[in-house]
Amino acid sequence: MKQIYTMVTALVLCAALFFVMDPLADNSAFEKPPTEKNSAPVQTKIETVAKEEDKAVDKIAEFPVLPAQREKLDALQRQRQESIKGMDPARIEIPSIKAKAVIEATGILKNGEMGVPEDVDEVGWFEPGFKVGAKGHAVLAGHVDSLTGPAIFYDLKKMKIGETVILTDRDGREMVFQVTEMVSYETDEAPIEEIFGSSGKRMINLITCIGDFNRKIGSHEERLVVSAELVSDSATKEKEPEPPTNVKATSSNISWYAVRDDAIIGYRIYEEDKKTGEIKKIDTVSLFDRKKVELQTSPDKRYFVTSVDVDLNESKKAQATQ
Repeated sequence: MKQIYTMVTALVLCAALFFVMDPLADNSAFEKPPTEKNSAPVQTKIETVAKEEDKAVDKIAEFPVLPAQREKLDALQRQRQESIKGMDPARIEIPSIKAKAVIEATGILKNGEMGVPEDVDEVGWFEPGFKVGAKGHAVLAGHVDSLTGPAIFYDLKKMKIGETVILTDRDGREMVFQVTEMVSYETDEAPIEEIFGSSGKRMINLITCIGDFNRKIGSHEERLVVSAELVSDSATKEKEPEPPTNVKATSSNISWYAVRDDAIIGYRIYEEDKKTGEIKKIDTVSLFDRKKVELQTSPDKRYFVTSVDVDLNESKKAQATQ
């Protein structure tokens, strides 16, 4: 209800909610960059390929996946995504522009504007909206400049698609977001619902002023919105899959027992040179293939097999008995 109330208020107050940063120094004009998208979701990318018999199969990394398996794997990944909970951010770091700041929770002022920190070197998080890392657009705003010079988001316009934003909470939980889009708007033309509203993805919007400073209105004429999508969360620990068992190497093949885990998508086979210690991957086996590879083994080599899950986590190497 709190978020619904906030959105209704945002729509009614529209231009006011898209906060007036009230910077006090001139800033050079900013040319609108073209809208670009380079989404990097947490979910493993699955591409479709065609087999020789023209039957469509899926492929995750080097492992073919049958359509029926794809449904189960998608469900597992959705379950993992749903387990991610949002957080109250305490600090922000943007490595590419060397920006670090404390985050202050802000709300809606009596005049209907979004509150921003008095300290121009801090960043405001719109607390009545979405938590950082939750599905939706969490909004963080920062000043571009002040009477004394550049402020925390002065170089935000220099960011590029694909660069990262790191947010942490008071307990040390860290989330990394990747920039997917940079768009500038005239102050009274900003799409409020899109910027502050819901989304099926876990997004943040960083906002600051850009463009010429208009002394008549006491503000810059444009707003820059940098959108970024969650790509990693330290609270979501990747579980290492179990390694295969009963791994055996004969003079003509290597075999093993399958791992009983619905998330497993395949196996990798490695060989190690006993003299040099060099290890290299020599083969892969998909989930639905026989758990055996035919090859001529060597007494000068050691052989290992690992299991790989849908998130491309790999197990410890299980050494073959020879």
